[in-house]
Amino acid sequence: MTDKNLKTLIVLFKTQKNLNRHIKKSLQGSGLSVNEFAALEALYNKGDLSVNELLNYVLIPNSSMTYVVSSLTKKGYIEDYLKPTDQRIKCLKISAVGRVVFTRAYEKHYAHIRKQFDVLTSEEEAQLVTLLKKLGHSLEGSI
Repeated sequence: MTDKNLKTLIVLFKTQKNLNRHIKKSLQGSGLSVNEFAALEALYNKGDLSVNELLNYVLIPNSSMTYVVSSLTKKGYIEDYLKPTDQRIKCLKISAVGRVVFTRAYEKHYAHIRKQFDVLTSEEEAQLVTLLKKLGHSLEGSI
């Protein structure tokens, strides 16, 4: 076997599995699923988005997004409206209640996840970001 085996892929998968476990733990008690949190985070940081735009920020299937949007709307965390310039497009915005819920959840989430990432030095974390972006861009262009 050569030095260029797929050990990196296995390490990435194991890391992703463990990171997902920590993300779920960081959201315990918030009343939010990982997908709901991700949708609120996108709306909080990017502002109002169409459902299709939200799909680009939250990497979940369209069918799951429908459920997430419905759930967040029922909870009163987001509101929907038709885009004024094109009434066929449904837009979403985070509500005042949603902002409060997201902010509380994010503070706990950030502290928990930051603690996990602090095993890396600032330089190592910056290098990891650079390498993951390089790999990600290469993978995007190769399909």
